[in-house]
Amino acid sequence: MGQINTQEYAKYLLGLMDEEADGEEIEDVAFYGYFQMYMPSGKGVEATFLPLENAAEYLRRITPIYDMLDPDDFSGDTVPGYFNGKTVHVAEDVLKNYGEHLIRGLKYLLKEHADLDGTEEAASYLDGIEEVVVIAPREIEEHRSHDRYDPIVYEALSDLVSEHTDYDDPVQILNEAYYSINCDYWISYYLQWHRYGLEGDPLAPYFELYRLGYSAVFSGQKLFIGS
Repeated sequence: MGQINTQEYAKYLLGLMDEEADGEEIEDVAFYGYFQMYMPSGKGVEATFLPLENAAEYLRRITPIYDMLDPDDFSGDTVPGYFNGKTVHVAEDVLKNYGEHLIRGLKYLLKEHADLDGTEEAASYLDGIEEVVVIAPREIEEHRSHDRYDPIVYEALSDLVSEHTDYDDPVQILNEAYYSINCDYWISYYLQWHRYGLEGDPLAPYFELYRLGYSAVFSGQKLFIGS
């Protein structure tokens, strides 16, 4: 398929949803929850990317979020609204290894772009991380609170991704769809990483933790991992 512009792609996606454009410009909010349409198996999601360059890479990255789901959760009157897999028991040293890889990957990326405001400071913060700590279930929410977590890395990565985003790329219309997978920008970034042209794959460990039912949060001089 040849080049397609954003509004043409949006109309194509509405067609997959059995909906029609109403004549107004289609905005990304129209696709909030889009990927949930293919729960739980993911069957048919490949059609989403057919008009895009690098369609195979988009599909490769998104397929595992469907593998996380338990089909039994979709047999009743209510079904999950987000992609949350059941927590898998993982040895503490394996979880810590994912955390250490996340720190190294982010630090390398940020140092490679030290010319952008905030990246050098964020890399220095990562240099100062003293420990990766695995915590008890549900304790992670305490470290997500605004007075506990450190936003410096999140803000620097957001700015870096924004700097390398082509906002005219048709896939940008799926911005809200990607965010609504788990209301997590880092999952969204990971699933679209190849479009940014940035080095490495630093969020792969973060995605693996998510896939296993865990979250990672920077707080103080530590990276906390928990379910």
